Amino acid sequence: MLEAIRKHAHGWLAKVILGLIAVTFALFGIESYMSGDRSGGIVAEVGKVGISRDEFTREIQGQTDRMRDALGPAFDPTVAETADFRSKVLDSLIERKVLLQGAQALGILTPDAYVASVLTQIPSFQEDGKFSQQRYEAVLRQNGRTPAAFENELRQSFMLDIMSSPVVHASFTSATSMDQLARWVAQQREVSWADLPATMVAAQVKVETAEIEREYKAKQAEFTDPEQIRVEYVELDAAAVAARIEVSEQAVAEFYAANPARFGLPEQRSASHILIAVDQAADPAARAKAKAKAVELLATVQKSPARFGELARTESQDPGSAAQDGSLGSFGRGMMVKPFEDAVFAMKPNEIRGLVESDFGYHIIRLDGIQPAQTAPLQEARGAIVQELRKQQAQKQFADLAENFGNLVYENADSLQPAATAVGVNVRQSDWMSAKVAPPPFDHAALADALFSPESVRSRQNTEAFEVRPGVLVAARVIEHRPARLRPLSEVAATIEARLRTEQSARLLAEAGASRLKGLKGGEEGGLTWSGFKVLGRQPTPELDEAGIRAVFRVDTGTLPAYTGYTRADGTYRILRVSRVVDASALAPELRASIESGVLQAQQRADMQALIGLVKAGYKVKVHPNAIEGR
Repeated sequence: MLEAIRKHAHGWLAKVILGLIAVTFALFGIESYMSGDRSGGIVAEVGKVGISRDEFTREIQGQTDRMRDALGPAFDPTVAETADFRSKVLDSLIERKVLLQGAQALGILTPDAYVASVLTQIPSFQEDGKFSQQRYEAVLRQNGRTPAAFENELRQSFMLDIMSSPVVHASFTSATSMDQLARWVAQQREVSWADLPATMVAAQVKVETAEIEREYKAKQAEFTDPEQIRVEYVELDAAAVAARIEVSEQAVAEFYAANPARFGLPEQRSASHILIAVDQAADPAARAKAKAKAVELLATVQKSPARFGELARTESQDPGSAAQDGSLGSFGRGMMVKPFEDAVFAMKPNEIRGLVESDFGYHIIRLDGIQPAQTAPLQEARGAIVQELRKQQAQKQFADLAENFGNLVYENADSLQPAATAVGVNVRQSDWMSAKVAPPPFDHAALADALFSPESVRSRQNTEAFEVRPGVLVAARVIEHRPARLRPLSEVAATIEARLRTEQSARLLAEAGASRLKGLKGGEEGGLTWSGFKVLGRQPTPELDEAGIRAVFRVDTGTLPAYTGYTRADGTYRILRVSRVVDASALAPELRASIESGVLQAQQRADMQALIGLVKAGYKVKVHPNAIEGR
């Protein structure tokens, strides 16, 4: 009961319903989703709330960054420029706007106490185990955030959580259906196959010059090299500024002496309690009844202190601690509700005190022990102190450097060298890049737009300094430019011909395969060389890829042997013969649990979409023309 606030705060980001709205975008942030930033032009409207171009761009950039972090070298930056990707981002934004407006219409508001309780439990915002307003503001400032925006996110997260709760908690699965699904998934089939090679139809494949020319004209965009540029650029990085700062031993010693509480564990106290719970909103009679019972228990405990654990197990209405003889373990200041904390930190070991009234009811408290505050030696704390002092100095230095950097970039429009010299970094050059395939830091939407603008290409002058990520400023200028170019037919004719030959061969083989299948189903077995029999499950194997397995398990096995076929990735055609169905003798509990989890999540997603559709029907949604166009 006493830990309710802490438990409620746990996983506050994980509770955001974005994953139920669109799985692909489960980790999106929700800054300014209700109001929108109208500075960049509106791309969509939900009721009276707009989604600005800048907000949309930030959302795309944020998701792109997260995909890059997750996939590493496998990340394909062109994905973020596809119409499908951008459309899903916009749909996700619209859905969240709808839910938040629906929550407001239902009167769902976030209590200030909830926001406060969440903030106090986030370790990044704590000093000496307690929430620090100064540290809170500093951490947000370092990440380019404001307390108002961050707290607004917490409020919206809570509202989305409340809106999604009926969906999350109402979904259930049928045990009979899950058993049947598990049996289907565990089923195996005995298979053999015969391949029709491309040589079988090679003599029939003919590609005329006219076909190559038609393909070239129909798909000119595919054969067009995009506009490309090379640039020189200067990057001002707050982390690099901090790394260059020298911190004296005297400064370290002075900081250590001035902040002893920061370099160790604060005082911890362990306590046990017996709780008689009563709601604050309960009527006077109910409160009086609860208090009378607590008074009676207090008298018993004071008379027989040794019975404290026994009475906690049998009488306390805090189930979590009652099972531990009332023990709440060790905790520091700021971790319990104030009346309880004030009492505990004013007690002596083994002292029993009551009644202490809190929002949860009436407590009888026993102080079990005190762990004094401990301070780490200077040598152990030195690294953290140096880092902190560098960070403090870097914040001021970076602010001054950034202002000077921005001014010099503007004042010396034809050269980045003055700005680079002033901030102590080198001017660097990029490789050739296009707008849709630009490496960091040029994948930042605003910077890329500026560099590829006709003015920048023509004038070769500096862009302004853009903050491509928190604490990193980049200014650049175009030094070379290649316009978009349609490659001549002579250059791509061989590629087009090879593709047309492959497509024609695959089509002819598929026709031949369909003819063979018809014969096999009619009892004609001749002319094919079959592989050995293999018993296969639903997972691809070296012999049978995903498409092959899918074909095996889609074929009707009412009559055996059953025949089917598919075109393989190399263009050949494979005929499959299913001769036996092997049902699992027993179902693995892990398999059934996995299937049930997947089905439940699918139901929740479907129910969430239905809820969104229901709420959305009450708001006019307008997507502006060209909303999802890329650069």
